[in-house]
Amino acid sequence: MLVHQEHNSKGYQTYNAFQYFNTRWAPHFHKNLELIYVQEGNLTLTVGGNNFNMTGGQYALILSNQIHSFYPNGSVSYWIAVFSSWYVPLFSHSVERLQGITPVFSCDEEIHTMVKTHLIDGEGSLMMKKACLYAVCDQFQKKVPLVERQEKSEDLICRVLDYIAANYRQNLTLSQVADAFGYEYHYLSRILNQDYRINFSKLVNEYRIEHALHLLEETEYSITEIASESGFQSIRSFNHVFHQATGHAPSEHLRHFSPLSSKNTKRIDRS
Repeated sequence: MLVHQEHNSKGYQTYNAFQYFNTRWAPHFHKNLELIYVQEGNLTLTVGGNNFNMTGGQYALILSNQIHSFYPNGSVSYWIAVFSSWYVPLFSHSVERLQGITPVFSCDEEIHTMVKTHLIDGEGSLMMKKACLYAVCDQFQKKVPLVERQEKSEDLICRVLDYIAANYRQNLTLSQVADAFGYEYHYLSRILNQDYRINFSKLVNEYRIEHALHLLEETEYSITEIASESGFQSIRSFNHVFHQATGHAPSEHLRHFSPLSSKNTKRIDRS
């Protein structure tokens, strides 16, 4: 049974780290990224139906909504951090439609030492967490060839997630998704709600808010422009959903995160 870990698919500035011993995880997925480090032993990691062997000292990075599972081969200890894209926005947007040919890689010694000191063995400051996570993501990009994301076409949930990722900036409805895949609306609604515990509207809004946060922090667009670019049909709707997701209004967020200068501002192609 495939599980959608909703608690790992939401949460502004979410970061949770755990230590595990000989623990097995069934196939699951979530929107937040996941970093795995094997301390001792051997772990079999399955991502997108492919098996990868991890041994002590190796890392793995699970990208947003990749279906994955893992089980120990004998005695194994490993550390996991699940974190939202807020910590590494530039990386997250650069790999939005990509995946590594393998999730497994090794970090250079100086990067590993920093991560082990400030994340695995200790609780670093917010700035240090972001620095460590960016450093690991940089290692992933340098050491793992990236290709267009390939999900199994017969896996309905992957197809739905792909469709949402490509169309969340439009006025997207579950009826449109059902029509796109040739399903009855009520059938698809039941599959999402009963089998995967997914609320379609909440899932779409997660994508929209993440995009809105990126625009707020990286561009000089007005709040009205950002609402439109992120797929919201009204500024009122945007303000309401944004407050639910982050606990504050978009205008408050701007006071904490000044956009980049116009010279470095990233503009969005409106075509």
